[in-house]
Amino acid sequence: MPDDYSYINTRVRVMRTKLLDGRALDSALASGSYAEFLRVLTETDLAPNLRETTTEGAGLSELDRALSRNFFDTSQRVLGFADGDAKREIQTLLMKWDLVNLKTVARGIAGNRGVEAIQSGLIEGGTLKPAALQAAAASSDLPSAAAAIAVSGHPLAKAMRDGAAAYAGSGRLLDLEVALDQGYYRYALGVARNTSLRRYLTREIDVTNALIARTQQGQTPDPSLFVAGGSLDAAGYSRLAGGDAGGVGEIAAILEAPSLEEAEVAARGTLDRAARNSAAGDPEGVGIILDFLRRKEIEIAKLRLIARGKFYDLSSEQIRKEVQA
Repeated sequence: MPDDYSYINTRVRVMRTKLLDGRALDSALASGSYAEFLRVLTETDLAPNLRETTTEGAGLSELDRALSRNFFDTSQRVLGFADGDAKREIQTLLMKWDLVNLKTVARGIAGNRGVEAIQSGLIEGGTLKPAALQAAAASSDLPSAAAAIAVSGHPLAKAMRDGAAAYAGSGRLLDLEVALDQGYYRYALGVARNTSLRRYLTREIDVTNALIARTQQGQTPDPSLFVAGGSLDAAGYSRLAGGDAGGVGEIAAILEAPSLEEAEVAARGTLDRAARNSAAGDPEGVGIILDFLRRKEIEIAKLRLIARGKFYDLSSEQIRKEVQA
């Protein structure tokens, strides 16, 4: 199996043609009921994952599992095309879902949400073994969750352990989440050999720092919250925390957004553009895959929003506003 990207990208370009286009999403939006919405989806490539959603009593939880499984199947198929260094780089992209899931576990345990609530928020698609992730979610405290991840030998195990220790010292969940960010990006940059992947990671780190810096505005900047590896050094992060975006419009949009929700929308838009640029600028590298996985992520997120709107009988206009946000 090839280590270079020419073969992988040929296969991924075919997969990209099967993503739901605007017309398919419009059909889903136009469906008159939740049942009709499901019927529309059964006419797409999502059909094999939707069997349990049509059983008696099936609802949103069954659909969420089906969509998560579809994303997992898609990501594993992409990974299966690769070998060698290319495979390690693609695994690094998929590890972003491990990062998301570990934050979900940490928030759930810190907030005493309970095992079922934590597990319902987990997203299939990363590289963590399901048994390790489930064990972490069922843990009674954060050190136990970190130990469950450590047993798996996962690259983010140390970051989870460091984050649990940071939280124990400060009682601040942000310290734990930043420790996970720092661990992930340190590992990802160590694996990345491809120029477009390193460029994208640099952009993602800048966006991460901007979101963290928003929480520090009006306070003395905390250098321990800085995520290294982006275009900024620690001094640049301090300026971000002071509201200075350095003349970068996309970063300014994150810092100046009226709410965290709007800041996150601006951040997603920035990363969507970075992924598209990566694909256009590196057609024979990892950029095609990076862009495809992000498009797949967006597809799943939009379908979840439409599903909730149909399930709770919201108007199509209300749902459309949510989907376009």
